[in-house]
Amino acid sequence: MTGEPFIAFTDVWKTYGSGEAQVNALAGVELSIARGEFVAIMGPSGSGKSTAMNIMGCLDTPTAGRYDFCGVDAGRLDRDRRAALRNLYIGFVFQGYNLLPRTTAAENVELPLIYRGTPAAERRMIAMEALRQVGLAGREDHTPAQLSGGQQQRVAIARAIVTRPALLVADEPTGNLDTQRSHEIMQLIVRLNAELGLTVVMVTHETDIAAYAQRIITFVDGRVASDVPNLKAA
Repeated sequence: MTGEPFIAFTDVWKTYGSGEAQVNALAGVELSIARGEFVAIMGPSGSGKSTAMNIMGCLDTPTAGRYDFCGVDAGRLDRDRRAALRNLYIGFVFQGYNLLPRTTAAENVELPLIYRGTPAAERRMIAMEALRQVGLAGREDHTPAQLSGGQQQRVAIARAIVTRPALLVADEPTGNLDTQRSHEIMQLIVRLNAELGLTVVMVTHETDIAAYAQRIITFVDGRVASDVPNLKAA
């Protein structure tokens, strides 16, 4: 598949409602992302950026047009096959961490491996390595209540990368963090993008956070208003 984009939207539309109530969340979007790229998606509320992210993450499908993921026409897959694709190839990081409150950091990170049927001893070993990669060695037995917001987001990132996904989808990953912690998390994501070869798609409304990406795509009214390389990215 040399030369094929890793992610590609071809005339993608996403429509909600009908008749006078019809809304086009996406209106003929064309874009492609190469394997290993770190792309930020920006835009005002209602611009279509979250809808595009949901389709990229195989959480939703286009109403019309085509979404190709890793050479597969993912937009035409049924719910079960999209779930399988997510489980195998995609990791998610959200603004709210989404950690189980009464389980340890290591147990939270192990969850995707449980769904895969990975044996317990192997799960723990892989989870400990993922926590080490995000700078949390020694915190494996801490519950979320015993961790700061920045540390909780690091646990969430470890959980997202523990299956070695091809794509990391990050939805406002610094939205609940202060400025210093936000930049620490972004430096971590940049490092994982480089070291693991992760393709990263991040939705953010903050320009200083988008500045960490190699490329910035801006949505307005369901369309791509601009798509430019970020020459200042490290």
